[in-house]
Amino acid sequence: MEKFTRRMEINLLQPREDFVVETFDEFEKRFLGFGREIYLNIKKSLPNIFNNLVFYRRINFQKEDSYAEYKNDKFSFCIQLDPLCEVIVLWNDTKQIEIGCWAKNEYEDAIDYIKSELLK
Repeated sequence: MEKFTRRMEINLLQPREDFVVETFDEFEKRFLGFGREIYLNIKKSLPNIFNNLVFYRRINFQKEDSYAEYKNDKFSFCIQLDPLCEVIVLWNDTKQIEIGCWAKNEYEDAIDYIKSELLK
């Protein structure tokens, strides 16, 4: 008898109806704030992750923020760029970190966190 396991679908962006999908090009035209280079750094360091990101903007509040979600059958995590607080927020269903201008290199720290904590 085979045993089947199914990974529960986790929606990290809640409530889902507060978010609309945007393309990376739409993000680049819209978002000029702190952290905007994180996605290009991910594209360079983790191209498979970048190619599977879905970009979102929020429609009810925090409209200036950027969101991206990565999902596969093993890992899910989100990236939020908050230009007002000047932080990059990374989280999954169990961990969260905020990386800001106080970091020596916020992009390097974010990539390291994704590799060491979110892709496990």
